[in-house]
Amino acid sequence: MAELSGEPMTTLEEIDQVYACAAKCEIWDQPVEHPTARAFVFAATGFLRGLGEAADSELWRSSAALLRRCRRFVCTVPLPFDHPLLKFETAARQLESDLARLEGVVDPGHVERMRVVVPSLQGLAADGGDPLGDCTREFLTLEDPRDGFVVLTDRRFIDAVAEAMALNGVEVTIGTHADLLGHDIYTSVVVVGSPTWIHQGLLNAPRTENLALVHYGFFREDPEVAPLLFGPVASTHVMRPIKKSKPFRCGAPETPVEGWQQEEPDAAGLLAAEECSPSEEIRASFPRYSSAGGRGGAADQVEAHAAVLADGSHVLLPTDFDARVFSLRAGGLPDVQVEQVPASSVGQGDYLALRNRSHHQDLVDRADAILGPDAASLRTTQAEWKGLLWERTEQHPRGIRGVADELRSRGAATANVGYWISDWCIRPRSKADFAVVLRYLAAGVDVDSVWERLRRIDSAHRSAGQRYAEDLQRALTPDRVGRLVAAGWCAVRPTGADSETLVARIDYVLSDTLQVPLNALCRLRTTEDFR
Repeated sequence: MAELSGEPMTTLEEIDQVYACAAKCEIWDQPVEHPTARAFVFAATGFLRGLGEAADSELWRSSAALLRRCRRFVCTVPLPFDHPLLKFETAARQLESDLARLEGVVDPGHVERMRVVVPSLQGLAADGGDPLGDCTREFLTLEDPRDGFVVLTDRRFIDAVAEAMALNGVEVTIGTHADLLGHDIYTSVVVVGSPTWIHQGLLNAPRTENLALVHYGFFREDPEVAPLLFGPVASTHVMRPIKKSKPFRCGAPETPVEGWQQEEPDAAGLLAAEECSPSEEIRASFPRYSSAGGRGGAADQVEAHAAVLADGSHVLLPTDFDARVFSLRAGGLPDVQVEQVPASSVGQGDYLALRNRSHHQDLVDRADAILGPDAASLRTTQAEWKGLLWERTEQHPRGIRGVADELRSRGAATANVGYWISDWCIRPRSKADFAVVLRYLAAGVDVDSVWERLRRIDSAHRSAGQRYAEDLQRALTPDRVGRLVAAGWCAVRPTGADSETLVARIDYVLSDTLQVPLNALCRLRTTEDFR
């Protein structure tokens, strides 16, 4: 493994140096064929497409989510199908249970399509094959695998895949696409997953002599190399062809399982870019926000956007400007400045500090420690006005929108009722608007007194957040920051009793506005959290 200079690549000369290191790179599009995997993926896809809008129904939501997860794992994780992390056998049993529960209750067409899926998933779990892993190993062993690298879409499988490779005699470095965007040069690299999920930085500036794009042959799109630079100054090595390999066939042809009849699909039957991707699962896990108004389902439901992170996980960011999240601005690295910023202000390229627990509940616990013995009384005051406002939205025929209109008609400059009734909110930003709210609710309390009590809570939240930001900043040592810059994410453990924190770059933000539970916001999540 060779290394480039550790200096930041900020000039055309340095960028050309990257191209020069990979000038001889050959990119191979390597489709994989496996009959059992093919049978399951097409059965699952037929069922999910057939559900259509019914997939949002609570009757179907858990079954559809389970199948999306299994389909994504089949297509992106180079592990044996019977590996305990994949849980395919358990999933098949769950689907059988769901079938028994739904039969006679729902559309029989959906039931029949789901009935086809179960034996195909059982066949997958019993097969025990590892077609993506076998193809990866064959490519790597053309050179010394120790000088190779395998790119996964999700960092949670790094250790398991490394172990599976080692058990098959292949010692190789495993990581996410972000790990490959640093300064190391590898002899051979394998990217596992759908062609259109491949980060373009891996193709237009490959840091390897040989690059294989390993995926099943039933994806609709072919990989393409996009130029990194445009115009006459662009490197002559920007555009390089992708060579098509013969299909890697794994597993002997089998007799189709009972209930499954395999047909060669037309182009419309092949998988599209969005299918079996994390973003599809995120969107399907929560209902999309409707602008028609209403109360949004529950007091703890808030609007959010999903941001996909460099390590393969994601976070749900509230749209309301008052909600805060810990962030490192991309332009500031390698200098580190952890800030609490409006969650609605962060975007692609920014870095977020996240834990597995609720950001809101964490701040509440820290703030209560600052408030001391007065915490319970102050929280009661906070809960009282919000509870009254929630009850009013429940009683109003037009829900949140109706209450908001009435508050504006009474003089409120802003009426962000949907956010105010959520536990995330402590008080409105404007004291004048808060006075309108209390009069509207006929609360019969002194505005100044209540405002001051809520100010104490707000101040404690801000102090708690600032203390944690300072603690986190101390934990971001130079070596951790170096990892963050090179890979797009790093894990740190602040002092004291704090759990591990992941600092990760936002790769992209989904445009959909979702209605999500409060406890789902601003915390590290994977799609497995929704099952």
